[in-house]
This record gives sequence, structure tokens and C-alpha cells, in this order.
Amino acid sequence: MLITLNYLSSSLRPPLALASCAILLTILSPARLPAQATTPSYIAEMPTVDQVMKAMQASDPDETAARQMGAFWQLKTMIEELAGPRYYKPGLTPEEAKLSQAYYTAYFQISQSKPQYKSFVAMKGYDIDPKFRNELFQKCFPPAFAVEYPKLVAQAKSQNQALHAQAEQTRAKQAAVDQAQAQKSAAQIQAAIDSGKIRPPAPPMSPEQRALNRCITSGRLPASCTGNSLLGAFSQMVGQVLPEAAKEAPPGPVMAGVFEGAGSWRLDFIDGGVLVNCNVLSPNQENYKIEFKNGHAIIVVDTTPKPLVLTFNADGTIVGPGPLQIDGVIATGYQSGGSSYGQVSRDSSGNLYDSAGNRIYGNVNNMPGHATFSPKRVTCPALNLSTKGAGVGVQTMQTDLLKTMFGGEKGPPTPPGIRMHGIFAASTGLSVQFFPESVILGCGPDAARAYPYSVVAEGSSAAIKINAADHPLTLTRKPDGSLDPGATGPYQVHGRYITGKNNDDDFTFGPLEQTCNLAILAPSQSIPGSGGTPASMAASAGNPSAGAGNASGGGTLSTPAAPLGNATLSIDSGFPKDAGAPSPLAGHPYVLLRDAYGDIVAKAGVTVPAGTSPYKYVGMACANRTPECQKVTDAIKASAASAIRADANGSATFPGVPPGTYYLMISARHKNQALAWGQAVQLRAGQNSLTLDETNATPIN
Repeated sequence: MLITLNYLSSSLRPPLALASCAILLTILSPARLPAQATTPSYIAEMPTVDQVMKAMQASDPDETAARQMGAFWQLKTMIEELAGPRYYKPGLTPEEAKLSQAYYTAYFQISQSKPQYKSFVAMKGYDIDPKFRNELFQKCFPPAFAVEYPKLVAQAKSQNQALHAQAEQTRAKQAAVDQAQAQKSAAQIQAAIDSGKIRPPAPPMSPEQRALNRCITSGRLPASCTGNSLLGAFSQMVGQVLPEAAKEAPPGPVMAGVFEGAGSWRLDFIDGGVLVNCNVLSPNQENYKIEFKNGHAIIVVDTTPKPLVLTFNADGTIVGPGPLQIDGVIATGYQSGGSSYGQVSRDSSGNLYDSAGNRIYGNVNNMPGHATFSPKRVTCPALNLSTKGAGVGVQTMQTDLLKTMFGGEKGPPTPPGIRMHGIFAASTGLSVQFFPESVILGCGPDAARAYPYSVVAEGSSAAIKINAADHPLTLTRKPDGSLDPGATGPYQVHGRYITGKNNDDDFTFGPLEQTCNLAILAPSQSIPGSGGTPASMAASAGNPSAGAGNASGGGTLSTPAAPLGNATLSIDSGFPKDAGAPSPLAGHPYVLLRDAYGDIVAKAGVTVPAGTSPYKYVGMACANRTPECQKVTDAIKASAASAIRADANGSATFPGVPPGTYYLMISARHKNQALAWGQAVQLRAGQNSLTLDETNATPIN
């Protein structure tokens, strides 16, 4: 008997007993895998193909084929069991592979000899029968093999379990390392978010979701944003069925509101036209256009037999020539089911009567059918229309209905008069998107803020005045329909991103400051998909300041595009640089003040209680949204001489200011402690530098 246990060093195991074993083996270090084994001893005990063919002979040919195929299949399986992990990696030895292939080839040749042998059923279960395996041991192996084989398989299973446990330990250790690294990375990302260096990753959004998100973060009412989104979807559906009905007006000036006057005059401006009626005419929709001439806005309505030419005055009234003839329609009857009625009338309860005074329906609002109209030309009196006393228009009713469908407030009403429609965009990523009640200023695809605006006639063009608090903007409409901001240079958009909701189910936001260069804005079908850079200024450039200041003698904020002087200050972080962790100062705004922070607070009329840090007191005031917060904010803007945002290392260089004494306004958190730097700095002409760390900071308690 030549069977030995030497080959057990190859970690024997039954094949397929644990399907996961192959996966576990792939995660083990190559150094922990067994080397290619030498020829296993059991190979010498295995029968040859000829020995099996003779030993499995039976009187019936089909029985012989079944026994031979079953024997070869079991022998092939035994090699796989005795090879253990080597069956997966690094693989069978050449001797094992050769013998296994010989058994399989013999099985395959028999299975192909007759069509009925191609199915596993032809083996009659001999391929998996343990009794048949015992017969195979008796007829084809040395006597001791049948006793040793179960022991070898048991040892293989034991070693497989040990291998599996070892792999599990390795996996658990690696998982612990991965988890620790993930926690460290998450902490670093959160620190970068808290410092303002980066914004949280946003979930993937469809174009419609992104537009709705942009609208909400701009500051428009969520109900208005949802209503506009619904209108857009409705217009798309209408456009697929009736393209002409969903055709949108090109970007440009439009009219809004209802204007009424003597003689039953009423102009109700709606999307895509105006409802005109006077005298006995029913409302009839007409097209119109707005022209600007000699400082006036001229409205030309496509009425017949002649266009109606009106002037919109600065006081909000509309005047025009008169009397004049207008073609329109009048209601001549009502059609319901199979009945037709001539002239009809309605009482205050909605009951409908025919010309003889007979009631024909209980409530016209619920009556099935439709009114019938006939064309009519009438003479209308002189025009002198205003919004005073005018009823609610169709456009306002539709808008309010959409808003109430989604809850929330209706928001401010649309100012009557000249408004703007559509999107205008520049190659720099700057954009303006007009809505009836506001305009969204945007930089790139996501940073956006909504502001009130007005449109006035100036010469032969229109001026759109955007009421942005820190940087008002006036856009002049050019003859080609584009909008000219009248300046170049950076413009900071105070965008936001949604961070969640508060206890009142209102959205909460974080800052998303972006800067785009001013440029000509052309009509566009969409918001720019790129453009803009993260804002490098803590305050908007060019903001007039009323403070005299210690050093500059001016009142404006120094910017990279327009520095106020030749004294620059470079700030560096002196905090230890932890591997992979951002600086506590990364992404933080640095402000250079003309006055000390405490003096600014006092000048703002805010009294800080004794023993309390002005930083902490103002921070609490702003957290509670008290009027004192706005007072200090305005005073800081007035005193600011220069501002910049730090990079990922906490480094930054202020735009130049005149030489003199200034004061820092910088804060950060380090080791769960709020720190502030508010010391005075004496700047000389040329380059100046300062390193910030814990030693020159003031803890905010």
C-alpha cells in the first residue's frame, strides 16, 4: 500500500462543498497559498481507463455503458475531492489533470456512442451512488484504499474549515481597516464641508429636478417653483398634440396685469397674448408686441380693421387714440345637447333664462354645452386705462391656483406693467431667468438667487433694473434682443444648496458662492451647463461703503480687478498639517477691516454685555435673527477694505490697499474650540505676510 498523507499539505477539500471557497481564496495573499504540489501519492492507486472498462462489464450493453460512465464520473469527482483547494488555485498537478481528463474523455466517448447515452439519466444514478463507489473501491483499488479514503476526505474538510476561518479573519481585519479609513475620509469630507471648502455631493437629478432645485434654492417660493414646473410639463404635452398651441413667446419684454377704463374697456394680458374687450364685445384674444421709442413703451395690438396702438406711461397707465372701431365677437346664444337658445341672460344666482324670461337651466356654471358667438364691429370710446379698481386677471388666477395646489403662500403678486420673459445667458456662465414676480441671477448651472426687478423705457430701448441688495445690476436691452450689463469684471452670485428641512418642514440651506464675469447676455433656450468659479471674495466687489476708515480714506472694497492700493497681505496657516486632513482655515473668508471689530459693533449701536465676547454676542444675535445682526453686518460692510477666501491650505493674499493700519476679521474652529483673529496689522507698501495659528488667536468663549 503506497498511500501516504504527504499530499495533505495541499489542503484537501471536497469540490463545490463551499462555493464561496473559490472567492475566499482570491483574497488571500499569494504567500499564503500552497505552492504547486509534487505528484500526489494517491495517483499511483488510481485505476487506468482500461482497468475500469473491464471491471464494469455487465451482460447487458446498456447496463455496461451506465456502469462505465458512472465509474468514470465518480473517479473524476474523487480527484477533485482529493486535490482540495488546488482544484481552484493554483490548479491540479499535471498528473492529476492528465488522469482527470482521461476519465472524462472515456465517459464522453461512451455518452456519444448512442443517442440515449447523452443524458445523465443513462448512468442510472451510478455517478452519485455511494454503494456503487464502494464496489468501485473493491474492484479497482488496493484493499486499504476504501478505509483510507473517508479519513482523507474528513481531513480535507477540516483543513477547508481552517482555510475558511483564516480567510474570514483576513477579511475581518481588512474590513476593519477599510471602515477606519472610510470614517477618516468621511470626517475629512465633513470638515471640508463645515469649513466651506466644498459642498456636499448632490444626488443625481434629472434636468427637471435640477431646474426645480435651482428655483427653490434661488429663494422663490417652492409652490411657485412647483407650479412653473407643472406648467412646463403641461406645455410639453400640449406641444406634442398641438405644436402651435404650445408655441412659447421668444425671450423679451411682455406685459402683465389687467387695465380697465370707461366704455367697458378691459385689457387682460396673458401668456401669448392679450384679451381685448370694449363696449358689448366679449373678450377676444389678440397678439401684441412692445416697442420702445423716445423714452416711451408702445404696445401694438393686432386688432382689426386697424392695429390698436397704445402708450404705456411711467405712472402705470395706458393711453391711446379714440374713438376707434374694433372687430370682435358677441355672445348670441347657447347650445346645449340638441337644444339651441337665442339671446340668453343670467341672474345673480347663476340661473340661465331665454329671451322670453323662461329659466332654461338652474346653474349656468354646471350647464353642459357651450356659448355661441357672432362677429361684430363696434365703436369704442377714447382710451385711458389703469389698474386702479381692475379685477383679477386670468393669468393671476391660473398662477394662484397652481400655487395653492402645492400648499404654501401665494407670494408677492406680479407687478402690473412691463415685465420680462425667458432666459438670457453669457459665455461666462452668467445668466438671468425672468419670471413674472422676480428674476433669477445665476452663475453656472446651480448657483442662483432671485431678486425683484423693474423694466423702464430709456430712449429707444428698455432698462431692466435688478434689485440685488449688495450689487444692483442694470441690463440694457439692445436692438438684437440681447442684454448689456454695461460693465465687465467678476460678479458674485450668492447661491445656496439644500441641506435638509427644519421642524417646520421648511428647507434649510448652505452657501454656494460662485463668481462669473459680466458679459453680454443673449436669448437662450436653457441655463448654462457650466461656467463660473467658487467665489474668492467674502463680500461683493464694488460695494459702496460709508465708513471713512483708518487707512484707505476711501469707502470701497478692494478687489483683484480693482485694487485700492499697493500694500498686500499674505496669510498662511501655521496649524500642523495632518496627512489627508484639510487646514482648519481651509476655504474660510478673510476680511481686512478699517476699524477694530469691537469698535464696529459699538458704532453700529449694539451694546455688548460686560464679560461677553463681541464675537459670541453677535453670533448669538445672528443665530436668533435679531435686528442687531443686520446692524453689525451693515457696519462691517462699511468698514471692509479688502476680502478674500482661503485656499485648501488656508493661504490667501488680500487685494492691495493703501499702506496703513488695518484689523483682521477671521475665525475658525480647531479641536472643538472657536478661534478668532482680530488683531491690528500695520501694512507697508509692497508685500506683507502673517501666519495664523493657536498662539496668536483669541478663543471665543
